[in-house]
Amino acid sequence: MFRPNFSRGLLKILTRWLIFLSILTVSSAIKDPDVEGEALLDLLHFLNDSNKQITDWDSHLVSPCFSWSHVTCRNGHVISLALASVGFVGTLSLSITKLKYLVSVKLQNNNLSGPLPDYISYLKDLQYLNLADNNFNGSISDKWDELSNLS
Repeated sequence: MFRPNFSRGLLKILTRWLIFLSILTVSSAIKDPDVEGEALLDLLHFLNDSNKQITDWDSHLVSPCFSWSHVTCRNGHVISLALASVGFVGTLSLSITKLKYLVSVKLQNNNLSGPLPDYISYLKDLQYLNLADNNFNGSISDKWDELSNLS
């Protein structure tokens, strides 16, 4: 049989492993969702990729910064979307405003429609925006004047 000291040592090791695994499980469960990844998936839904050109944007992948096409990141944040001439036929979604670090958005040469949304003005770091050759209607909102970095 086991010696008493050996049994206590084994019990201590097992207890520590169970505590470690419990902490690991709890920390995984409370991990913040990838807000930018969710925003991009929502944006893609509203852009309506009817031709299924964007196939690697997947909520099961770690982050859009690691492996998603048409996305450029800096310091773990999405700073650029290059989605020109993809064949989108939808609209812009409010979820684009969750991409707070966006510097560049290229959506030209698609078939996007609807009004030019005033919420684009929430993208305070935006320097480049190309929405040419789409089917937007209405006028550009006065709120776009707040985009002081836009060239």
